[in-house]
Amino acid sequence: MLFQRAALRAAWIGATLSVLGADLGLAQNAPPAASPPPQGTGVGGGGPATDYTAAFKIQGYGPTVRGRAYGAPGKERRETPDPWGGSTIIFRYDLGMAWTILPGQPRYIEFPLRPPGTPALPPGSVPPGLARIEDDDINDVPATKYAFPPTNTGPGGYVWLSREGIALRIDGQPQPGLPEIRFELDNVTYAQQNPALFELPAGYQRVDPQMPPTAAAPPQGAPPQGMPPQGAPPQGYAPPGLPPPAPQGPVRVP
Repeated sequence: MLFQRAALRAAWIGATLSVLGADLGLAQNAPPAASPPPQGTGVGGGGPATDYTAAFKIQGYGPTVRGRAYGAPGKERRETPDPWGGSTIIFRYDLGMAWTILPGQPRYIEFPLRPPGTPALPPGSVPPGLARIEDDDINDVPATKYAFPPTNTGPGGYVWLSREGIALRIDGQPQPGLPEIRFELDNVTYAQQNPALFELPAGYQRVDPQMPPTAAAPPQGAPPQGMPPQGAPPQGYAPPGLPPPAPQGPVRVP
């Protein structure tokens, strides 16, 4: 079923988010609706301090998942497009929440990124609790390697942050009993992004994560259940309901 495939992809992405500090509590093959509210504190911190776009991949938790990342000060978006729905997650570090857009229906699930009442960190700032290890490069982008502490779902790991606060690479075990995963960005380009990428599409309704969503039949020709998305989206890709990224010139990097 389409929702089951979306749930599996959400589990892969959710596993990475738990390392990022957005602990979505997504167990393998479990739909987001069955997940407890997250209690993450934010290795993601205040998010990036500049606009950018990049390709990303997640390895170690099932087959490799590939997608596209977009960023703006205090905001990020990650997409894994595929022929049968795709997955889209929007991080609003400035608002302290993340939105998972459900494929094939105008609905989304909302998750907190930090405990209620916790103020937002400035974009690009290093979150408290990280232990600096050394300066390093990730795919030719200068970065600093930090160790992050264990959470309620994993034993901790390492994150490489660029000078602008972009998480270029994350190594960690998302949940006890699951293999270590790696999230990594490549082909980072500093360019202004369309602000609409970081907003919910018009007319979308919030879904209670404690209520099971309506299942939908997979489209004809959909790949077998459990097959991951492959390949990055074409240039200028945007899901239905959103305009493509604005093709503007590069912005100044802080």
